[in-house]
Amino acid sequence: MGRYLRPGMLVVLESTVTPGTTAGFAREILEKESGLTAGTDFALAHAPERVMVGRLLRNLREHDRIVGGIDEASTLRATELYSPILTTGKVIPMSATAAEVTKTTENTFRDLQIAAMNELALYCEAMGINVYDVRTGVDSLKGEGITRAMLWPGGCWRALPDKRYLSSRTGCAGPGKGSSRLPGRRTFALGAARHVNDFMPVHMLNLNPPGTKRVGKQLSGARIALLGWAFIAKTPMTPATRHRNHSESRQSPQEQGLLCTIPGSGLSRGVEIEHDLSRVLSQADAVVIFTGHSQYRSLDSAHGQKSSAKLPVR
Repeated sequence: MGRYLRPGMLVVLESTVTPGTTAGFAREILEKESGLTAGTDFALAHAPERVMVGRLLRNLREHDRIVGGIDEASTLRATELYSPILTTGKVIPMSATAAEVTKTTENTFRDLQIAAMNELALYCEAMGINVYDVRTGVDSLKGEGITRAMLWPGGCWRALPDKRYLSSRTGCAGPGKGSSRLPGRRTFALGAARHVNDFMPVHMLNLNPPGTKRVGKQLSGARIALLGWAFIAKTPMTPATRHRNHSESRQSPQEQGLLCTIPGSGLSRGVEIEHDLSRVLSQADAVVIFTGHSQYRSLDSAHGQKSSAKLPVR
């Protein structure tokens, strides 16, 4: 891009990046390749995308847009670019690095929320109580000043890398020129959250042996239906579905001799993808649900089974 820069142009980075990238080595590369000076000859900003798969155009118009330039002029130029696109959303101006931290924080905080529910589910399972009852109870308390985002536990559908972006920028020390120190890695909350979420797919696999045993099957050779290979609910399969959490959960059953069928289309790294949900369930000894598509909410655990045995659903 730097080789084709001309005076007066605006460059905007939208990808999630390590804080400091825009004003740091991205600026250096652009200046080196163009022979121009950022902030003087061309504008440079960061405006992280806030879109979901299948909702791109709507999200572009309706979501507030974080816009941060390397200087005031760059911020104004980027604001002029994005403002006409927005319908209900608004532009929130800040520095380029603050915009980068905003995006990584959004994803990292989501990771913390997921980990909190996953860890609660593990506690409840160990105590023999239903985590969904606990969730309903906690979520029932509403009112002014009460902010509890109660998600749903399960195999984390996405390992968010943003905690690593933040820690690599700070080096477990205070950000920027501050003198504050972050806790050591063993007590770092963001790292602990990722550890919990990375464990959940393995835990879901470990739940299968007692489930298959209840229907008279051994784990080796059983047919496990993996439902929901998409990135998020209400979206089709995309390249993003090949994330390592899902891949680990798929490879582990295969290594133990399980046969997997997944509603979707085509093949995913050699695994058969099946469209017909009824057909999948009729051939399955157990079901693992990864993504909460609406059609899964009304599943009957005995669906398609010739025997009266209940089909274990995880």
